[in-house]
Amino acid sequence: MRVESNDVRPSLREPLLTFLGTIALASGLFWAGKVIPIIRQNLHACIAVIFLYAPVVAGRLTGRRFDFQEAGLRLDPVRTNALVLGLAVGVTFPLFVASFFGFYDVVCGVRLARSMASVSSHFLGDMVAGMCPGSGWQPGSSGIAARLAQLRLPPSFALLAANQVLVIALPEEMFFRGYLLGRLEWRWPPERRFLGAPVGRALLVSAALFALGHFLVDFNPQRLAVFFPALVFGWMRARTGSIAPGTAFHALCNLLADVLHTSYF
Repeated sequence: MRVESNDVRPSLREPLLTFLGTIALASGLFWAGKVIPIIRQNLHACIAVIFLYAPVVAGRLTGRRFDFQEAGLRLDPVRTNALVLGLAVGVTFPLFVASFFGFYDVVCGVRLARSMASVSSHFLGDMVAGMCPGSGWQPGSSGIAARLAQLRLPPSFALLAANQVLVIALPEEMFFRGYLLGRLEWRWPPERRFLGAPVGRALLVSAALFALGHFLVDFNPQRLAVFFPALVFGWMRARTGSIAPGTAFHALCNLLADVLHTSYF
């Protein structure tokens, strides 16, 4: 990644204003979609276009050229990308699945439901109901084999997968890791290495902005949890110089969550 001279470090004005403007547009579209059907039907595609072209517009306005390939829009190094993706999936997916069952067994399980029934608090009941989407928690038997047997794909899974890659993951990775992380690293160059990747303050700030951006679109506090996968996405970008493994991992994370919710709710 190209880093400007350390004598005069770039201002944060451009990336922060670009972030705020982009999120404001995304939020405006989200709320407009509540009342305008055509926006609601094309919401993700519209936001994808904003994420992809905001860096280009910002670069032209400030005279700091934005290059998609330099920002990581490439498949090479293929072998390293594949190894990094495999490592991320192998380490995080088992932990995520275990946490998924552990969390919903407690929050949506029978014992908690009975406890809530004994407490005359509409707030607590509504809060728990909000955490148990769909028709309710239906994990069946607690055995691993029995739960695996319940797995099923969401409807139109191939279309969903393509949408997750091209409309969700790729635009977000290009904006937050390709553009925003890159600009922040111009201001705060990485000072240490973690598992072979140069990391520093820019990684933490970009992950925080990723979480904040999700929250500011629909004001759902649960969106703030994406801070943690954002650290992994950023590490992958720093380790390989490409957004390809992060895009694939981002899409796979979303698809895993979709499969689990379809199977057990």
